[in-house]
Amino acid sequence: MPGEIDDSCITRSSLKYENHSKKFITSTRNYTKQYCSIYITRLEHMGNVLTEKAKARWGEDYPIVKLHKLSETDCDKCIVIGTLFKDQKLKPSIVKQLSEANQLVPQPILTNFTDDSDVLLIEDELQRYQIIGNLKKNNVVTGITCALLGKDIGKGKFDAEDYIFIDFHPQIERPIFEQNFYVLLLSGLDLIHLEKTNIILQIIPYWLSGLIELDETINSKDICRVIIAGNSVRTAPEKAKPTISMTSRIPESADTIDAVKILDEFLLKICQIIDVDIMPGENDPSNHILPQQPLHHCMFPKSSKYRSLNQVPNPYKCLLDGVKVLGTSGQPIRDILRFSDLTDPLDALESCLKWSHLAPTAPDTLGCFPFYEEDPFILDDCPHVFFAGNQESFGTRKAKGPQGQEVCLVSIPEFSTTLQACLLNLKNLECNLVSFKS
Repeated sequence: MPGEIDDSCITRSSLKYENHSKKFITSTRNYTKQYCSIYITRLEHMGNVLTEKAKARWGEDYPIVKLHKLSETDCDKCIVIGTLFKDQKLKPSIVKQLSEANQLVPQPILTNFTDDSDVLLIEDELQRYQIIGNLKKNNVVTGITCALLGKDIGKGKFDAEDYIFIDFHPQIERPIFEQNFYVLLLSGLDLIHLEKTNIILQIIPYWLSGLIELDETINSKDICRVIIAGNSVRTAPEKAKPTISMTSRIPESADTIDAVKILDEFLLKICQIIDVDIMPGENDPSNHILPQQPLHHCMFPKSSKYRSLNQVPNPYKCLLDGVKVLGTSGQPIRDILRFSDLTDPLDALESCLKWSHLAPTAPDTLGCFPFYEEDPFILDDCPHVFFAGNQESFGTRKAKGPQGQEVCLVSIPEFSTTLQACLLNLKNLECNLVSFKS
């Protein structure tokens, strides 16, 4: 890591900062509850909103019927509200894993688990129906709450003529800035393999301080914040030694501890220059299930002395002078791509806004706490910026809502494999790729 950097020669731009991630901080962790509670809570909360939207979309002529009452209803068409479930034969399960471990039934290595035999169902607290009709199973995942207009055709099947999701929430007006304000987005530093990025990581602090110029169109003093979106220590899980226990904790290796020290040194350099938000990732030394809690300050004995370092959760939400920024370290988006035919992370990000949920596949195929009073992943407003870290490649576009909402979607590439980062301009919500390959 480089030596001391004098940042006193430039006057850095700054923004008013508010951390709005309180709902992702779990103070009580009760594991005695069943995971069905989170679906009930999700349906109760989102069902109220969908009821109003269904009436606005289809009028008052069609009654809203509970699934277990469908067989008793005489009307030609009705509205049902529930949670989608995809029955997928390729979906990983603990039974398959144990069979593979005991060499009973070898399982193929897959990156996508969709199949033509997948069956889409809708369920509520008491009943489940198979969906046929216009709602295509390939572009949705388990856990989405929606409303369907159609009719019961018998044998546990519901013919969906039309459907709606909650869609984009109302959005506060974005502030108008007279100058450029940039936020640097990084993810996947993978410092356990420092040999791949060592030189580049030495350049970044000098670039942020204005001592090195990478792009003459960007003034480094206009970069006001850095967000590191997970997997800073490692991008791949540590290989565990064979054990008969399925719940044994894996102790941190010496390599991991060394990588954390390197991360502390790196943060020390940039925290002397700029405000930094560091999120945990899937393979960082943090709790594995969502929401991941902030990395503990004891991991950063040097950099944590600076108020400019903010250990934040995953997912993470903040307000930068009126601009709402929301994002994750990438696990929910990758899981959506695995269990649907969506292939672009930007499509998955936009779908999350339409579904009004950050991580719909949790807890079905994505680990999360067994919440029973609330579902913190439900979106309650519309951000201006929505990002996902640790993706295979960079991508960005503007998503448009039905009421004029505009959201900048950002797919942050994995730094250790691409040597790329993203530079977001809050003035116009334009996001550009910063490549360190040359």
